[in-house]
Amino acid sequence: MNTIVTVLASSSPSRLSLLRQAGIEPVVIRPQVDENAVVEEVSPQSVIDEVALLAQTKAHAVITALAQDPHEDLVGTADTCVLIACDSLLELNGESVGKPGNAQATAEVWKRLRGKSAVLHTGHCIALLRRGRAGWDLIDQADAVGSTTLHTADISEEEIAAYCKTGEPFHVAGALTIDGYGAAFVKSLEGDHTNVIGLSIPLARTLVTGLGISWPKLWKITST
Repeated sequence: MNTIVTVLASSSPSRLSLLRQAGIEPVVIRPQVDENAVVEEVSPQSVIDEVALLAQTKAHAVITALAQDPHEDLVGTADTCVLIACDSLLELNGESVGKPGNAQATAEVWKRLRGKSAVLHTGHCIALLRRGRAGWDLIDQADAVGSTTLHTADISEEEIAAYCKTGEPFHVAGALTIDGYGAAFVKSLEGDHTNVIGLSIPLARTLVTGLGISWPKLWKITST
């Protein structure tokens, strides 16, 4: 009987939480990727191209790591691996907005963003690996970008300052998230809300199914 392990190629707590809420307990292997260097080398032509590129780069960084070290302490004796990698960016007025990193940059983003609409793009790269004699072999790969439009509230300077004090927006794409303090500042969404958090569960299921794996096979509790 084939056994399947899910690997999340990300250090994002939000993506891990989303998968856990969807019934999946993934092994987390952080990709070693210099994102700025990748973007500078390739110069993607759009925000969509950029998130797709970064998701693929993260996936292949972990695939390479597994080829060099099967990580049996993490993946156990599974003979099939479904590897999930993602990257998110906010597109605001045609420009990409990543993680602001500090209060000043966050405030600058929100002064441009408040009362307006923007699109959160998340690139997904899902790879199917099989255990071979020498380690893990890449069998197939599926890629897609999920896009969700956000309509933000016209928040005040005081609210921006208070949001910055929480530290929450410093390390999330576009300086906002809808699963925390920032939820109060997003009036409505057009599209999948999990995509905004960092990993579209419906899109991931579609990609996994396209690779020939039934989504419930990834659940930690087998469906009856």
